[in-house]
Amino acid sequence: MLTLGLSGCATLDRENCLSADWQLIGFNDAVAGREARRLEQHRDACKEYGVVPQIDQYLLGYDRGIPRYCTAINGYTAARDGKTLNPVCNGDPGPVFMRGFELGSVAYKQVVLLSDAERRLSALRTDQRADVRDLNDKRQLLVADGVASATRSFLLHELEELQHNIRLRTHQITQQQQTVQIERRYLMDLEADLRRQL
Repeated sequence: MLTLGLSGCATLDRENCLSADWQLIGFNDAVAGREARRLEQHRDACKEYGVVPQIDQYLLGYDRGIPRYCTAINGYTAARDGKTLNPVCNGDPGPVFMRGFELGSVAYKQVVLLSDAERRLSALRTDQRADVRDLNDKRQLLVADGVASATRSFLLHELEELQHNIRLRTHQITQQQQTVQIERRYLMDLEADLRRQL
C-alpha cells in the first residue's frame, strides 16, 4: 500500500507525486474512508511538480476500495468512537455500514456514561487529595509555637470541617468506584452483544 505523506496541507510529497499509482491512491483513500474529492487535494499537492492526477484511474481504485471501508465493523467503530456518519457509504454498501453505525451509536451512549462516571470519580479524588493536604497543613499550624488561642480555635473548627468533608467524600468515592465498575461491566457485556449482531 502506498503511504501518503502529509506535510502541512499537502496530501502527497514530491516523490509520491512523481511515482504515483493513481489507482492505488484512490483505493487507499477509499479504504481510509476519505471522500473522492480528496483527489482535488492531490491535484493541488502535485501541481507544483508538473504532475496531473489520472482521474479515471483514481476513481477506478476508489470504487474498488469503498466496499472495503463500508463494512459493518467500520460503521460500528466510527459510531462507537463518537464520529459522525461518513457520507462515502451512501451507495450499495450503505445499509451494511449503516447497520454497524446504528449498533455503534448504542455503544457510544454507554461509553459516554462510563466516561462521565470516571470523570466524576477523578474529580472526587482530586478534591479529596486537596482536603487531605489542607488538613495536614492545618494540623502543623495548630501545634506550631506562638499561635494565638483565637487562631487555634479557628484552626480546630476548620479541622473538624475538613475531617467531616473527608469522611463524607470517602463514602462518595467508594460509591462512585462501584458506579464506574458497573458501567464498565455493562459496556463490556453490551459490546459483546452488539458485536454479535454485526
